[in-house]
Parts: sequence; C-alpha cells; structure tokens
Amino acid sequence: MEQQPTASRSTASVARPRRDPVPPGVVSLALTSALEVAVAVSASILNFAPPSPIAAPPRLKLDGYSLVPSSTEQVTSFYGQWTYLPGAPSLVQGTQHFDIVDPRSDATVGDFDALVSRGNGYNYTSLLVTANDGTNVGTAAGQVPPVGSLIATFRFGPVGWSYSDMPAPSGNVISLALVTPFGNIPLRSTFDGAKGIADHTFDDRPIRLTNGYSIAPADPLAETITATSGVLPFWTSVQGRQVFGIFDPAGNQVNSFEGVFTTTSDILGTYTQAILVTGNDGVDVGTGTGQTPPVGSVFNAVYAGADTDYVLYSSLPTPTGAVVTVEQVNSGAVQTSPRTFIDASEPPSARPLSVTHGLTLVPASPLLPVGINGLPPREVQYQGYQQFDVYDATGSRIGSVDADVFIQHDLFGIRSQAVLVTDVTDGLAGTTRGDVPPVGSVFNVVTLGDSGFGTVQSVMPTPTRDVKTVAFSTPLGSVPVFYARKRVPDRIAVSFVDPFVDV
Repeated sequence: MEQQPTASRSTASVARPRRDPVPPGVVSLALTSALEVAVAVSASILNFAPPSPIAAPPRLKLDGYSLVPSSTEQVTSFYGQWTYLPGAPSLVQGTQHFDIVDPRSDATVGDFDALVSRGNGYNYTSLLVTANDGTNVGTAAGQVPPVGSLIATFRFGPVGWSYSDMPAPSGNVISLALVTPFGNIPLRSTFDGAKGIADHTFDDRPIRLTNGYSIAPADPLAETITATSGVLPFWTSVQGRQVFGIFDPAGNQVNSFEGVFTTTSDILGTYTQAILVTGNDGVDVGTGTGQTPPVGSVFNAVYAGADTDYVLYSSLPTPTGAVVTVEQVNSGAVQTSPRTFIDASEPPSARPLSVTHGLTLVPASPLLPVGINGLPPREVQYQGYQQFDVYDATGSRIGSVDADVFIQHDLFGIRSQAVLVTDVTDGLAGTTRGDVPPVGSVFNVVTLGDSGFGTVQSVMPTPTRDVKTVAFSTPLGSVPVFYARKRVPDRIAVSFVDPFVDV
C-alpha cells in the first residue's frame, strides 16, 4: 500500500557516488577496533570468571525510595563477556515488575513494569519503564516514573553513581549523583539517554540509502521495545522489533519487511541504528533498487552528530554471496569504500563448540535471532535462541539443551560465542564430568580467526555454588588455567524465554 509523501521520510538528493580510497569516517571506525579489543581484554580481566546469572543483583533506589522486584525476572537475552561497545560485556537482559517502597515506613507507594539489564559479575543495573497503572505518575520523589524512563546504578563496593532520566512535559528530567557511604553528591549531566523513547521518535529516523530510497518504520508508533543495554550515563542502546517500509524518493512506501533493530546514543554525540531483516512476504525480494531486502540482510548507520553525516553499511545475502557496501555520506556527497571489512549477513557458524569437561555443544537448530548490535563494518553482534546436542569426551551424545546465544565477529577475524543454558531437554544435568550442563550454565568461547588459539570460560551452578573453569585453547588441545567452586549464598529465581517449549 502506498503512503502519501511525508517530509520525515523523503530523501534528499545525493551526488553520484565516486570511487575513492577508504573514506576517513570508515577508517576512523575501523581503527576503533584496536581500542575495542583493549577494552574487551580489560573487561575480561576485571570481570574474571563471572558467576551464573542466577546470582542476585544489587537493589535500586530512586530519589531515596527503594525499587523492589515483586515478580520473577524473565531473562530474554544476554551479551557474552567478549563484547564490544555499544553492546555491554556480560549483561543479562529481561523483564520484571517493581514496587516503589518508602524505606521509612516500608509502605508500597506505587509499582511499574520494566525492562531490566544487569551486569553479570559487576554491580550495574538499569531499568527502562514500560508500563504503569497511571496512578501518581511523575518525576518527584515517591511518584511512579513515567513510561520511557531510564533508571540506573553502578557500584564499586561502597561507592558508585546513580542516574535517572524521566520524561516530563517541559523536557526530560535528568539526575546524576555520586553515591558514597556519607550520602549522595549531585553531579551535572546533560546526556539524555531516554530521549525519544516515550514519544516513539528514538527509532523513526529514516536510514537514507544512497540510491534515493530510504528505510523507515512503516508505522512509527508500532515498535515493540524488547531490551535495553549500555552503561548510563555514558551510552545507551534500545532494542526492539517492528515492520519497516522501503520508501521511494517521493516518500511513497513501495515494499516492507520485518526486522529487529538497535538504536544507540552516547555522551560524545554519536548515534547509530542497526537493522537485521527477519522476515518478508516473499514479494519482490532482491538486492536491486527499491526491492525488499532478503532475510538476513543487515543495515547499519553511524551518525557523526548530524543526520546528514554518517557511515552507511549494508550486507544483503544472495545465493552467490553477499552484496556488501560501505559508504560515507557528508551533506549529500557520497564516498564508496573499496574495503568492506566484514560480511555481517554471513550465517552464524554451525560448527561444534568445545566447552568444559570435554563437552561439545553441537547446534541442533538454526539460530532464531532476537537482537542485532555492533557497528559493522567494524563488528556485528547477534542475539538469539538455539538448541544444542551435548556430546561427551568420547563423542557420545549424552543429552540436549535449549539456550540463549550471543555471537560476535569483527574485522580482525576474532569470533566470540556465548551460550546460556535455559532448559535441559534430554539427559542428566550436573556439574561433574559426563553430565549435561544445568540451567544457568554460561560458556564464553573466543577464537582468534582460524589459528586454533583462543579461550574457553565456563560457569555451571549448583544450588549453593558456581563451578568455574577457564582454559586456553590451542591447535594441540585445551590447557586448563583456572578452576574454582565459589559459594553463592543468594540465588534468585529466574525464568527464561524459550521459544522451543510448547506452551
């Protein structure tokens, strides 16, 4: 169905693309890969051997009131330990209901639903408010935060910071404070991480392709927000799914597709949007101008402070190989990069994954994607659900599991895969050799291209302990470097989204 032209979806004319050396914006983006590797190494050292995500997270406060979970957290997705920004390393994502409790009287003064993201192994928690009953909603102390509010805290022992960003008629109310044992110290912050969430404008920016067409939500009010990540107040990511339209230069919708997306923004003024095509109606599908992109296509726009200046990446799979394009747009002028660096639409590997205790996880289903992140052409990150058969050291199948999965690969050829076991569907679960990994087990595997070198990290929970291992992988075999059984006194009840379970 065609739509009348609108100013928000029209595409400004651009100059004819010219063949140049790698554009400076693309070079800058690629060079940050080295910095991201350094950050990932540092995060891995600082958060060495993180726990199972069924360990209790820290509690939140808002303007002196306690935000107390009043439902079981439902885990929907996660990021592995080796994750580049704007993803967040070892971050668990889910949904939960919260009561607002006055700590002086223990009285509940309100409640709300929220998307939750929490650091696994470090004390970061953030909430994105998704629903409330409309009673006593506002930004004052003791009021229920409005839908679209972001609330976060980061603690290092007795110190840390708290951040909130709540929509209001006169503009979002932003608060940042240094948390100390002697009280909170207010700090100034202008980073508006919640900008556009409440009014649905955070994701309605058209991605302007250089062929005159653009990609934008078919209905700007119809997105479903599924997760939030980042570390506030430095950067934030909002993830979701929706139907996107393909619009011609006059603003008419000519095709559509289903996709998952992530928008990001940071304190330096950079903002991005990534889209992964997850479905279409099969009509007019192809890589030509105005056609519906194939399932598995990836688009990413990295904006340098203005909608007119951006690096545009696209990868569209075909039977003969992906059509990958990297371009830089500056106020209508287009430079096409001769280097595309990575194929973000490359199907996730179906190779077996060697983990701990001689166990091997063999994919038994395709990956069902629920999230896209990263900054292609630098790296791409997938989140999804997958089933695995479990084999022991003798090559015998001993069971099967359902899992949340995180996958990342970058322009250096470094690949990271993390698996969170959400259900044991066959076999005897346990933490000894020959057992199927129990629910709540996490495996982080990093491989350095095809060199055979990498790392394998695992944690498997018992009711009272986490069994942790770390090993180096080499072409000659695995070299164990760490083993521990750490007591966990405060397990929490969590549930896991599992599309493979019949309801």
